Amino acid sequence: MQQKLLNTKIRTFFYHNFGVFFMLLCTVYGLAILQDYLFSEFYATRFYLSESMLYNIYWLFFLPFLFGILLFYNKTNLWSIDKIIKYHLFIGISISLLHILVFTSFFILISLMLYNTPHRFLGIFKSAISNQLFITILVYVFVPFTFYTIVKSQKEKSILNRNSSFISFIDIKQNTTIIKLEVNTIQSIETDRPYSVLRTEDRKFLHSNSLKAFERLLDPTVFLRVHRKAIINKNFVIKLQSRKNGDYDVTLSNGQCVRMSRHYRQNWKKLINHLA
Repeated sequence: MQQKLLNTKIRTFFYHNFGVFFMLLCTVYGLAILQDYLFSEFYATRFYLSESMLYNIYWLFFLPFLFGILLFYNKTNLWSIDKIIKYHLFIGISISLLHILVFTSFFILISLMLYNTPHRFLGIFKSAISNQLFITILVYVFVPFTFYTIVKSQKEKSILNRNSSFISFIDIKQNTTIIKLEVNTIQSIETDRPYSVLRTEDRKFLHSNSLKAFERLLDPTVFLRVHRKAIINKNFVIKLQSRKNGDYDVTLSNGQCVRMSRHYRQNWKKLINHLA
């Protein structure tokens, strides 16, 4: 589930900053054309603006390829250290060669339409290999992992900030003793008037708070109201079974079965995504 939340965060971050990435690549594109011009001035060679503009479109191809490689990594979950060592260099080299191949094909296609004497495929391909291959591999190996690391760090900070506003322990009074019950061990909370019943893996406790009070105290991304008489911890859900009337039965890891009412369907998607 944490990986899915992270994947969503990565896609959201990319979408929201698409304009920034595009402007950055456009800046690189412009600087590359300027570099071609300066080279022609310093070495007294001819400068053809149209050819320079066409060739340096190479840099703009990074945007769709980087987006694609990020989606691929997310779907295949290749972010762990051992998988990074095994696969990232191979994938980086493969995507780099694909980038050059697609760019060369695009260049030749436009060249056929614009010029009387079009460029040769092999010549452009060799030029891209000799001039851009190394930096392209570096981009496809290091940028996705750096991007992932930044987004993961931001997500962890947001989780810490969010969790700081919710309780971590609940005081349970048993006779003359007060027990501190860790919130993360609670699997369900149900109404048993005038109390609420808190169930863990192998125990249950009574508390005077109402379900509404617990909803304010507990993290709503973890503790979901599924019935007017029940709240469940989604991290302990192991099965959902339809009642074929719009309601579901939720089975928790302690074996407890809790009815999930259609009146709380706004929480269904969270639970279904968590189990998927």
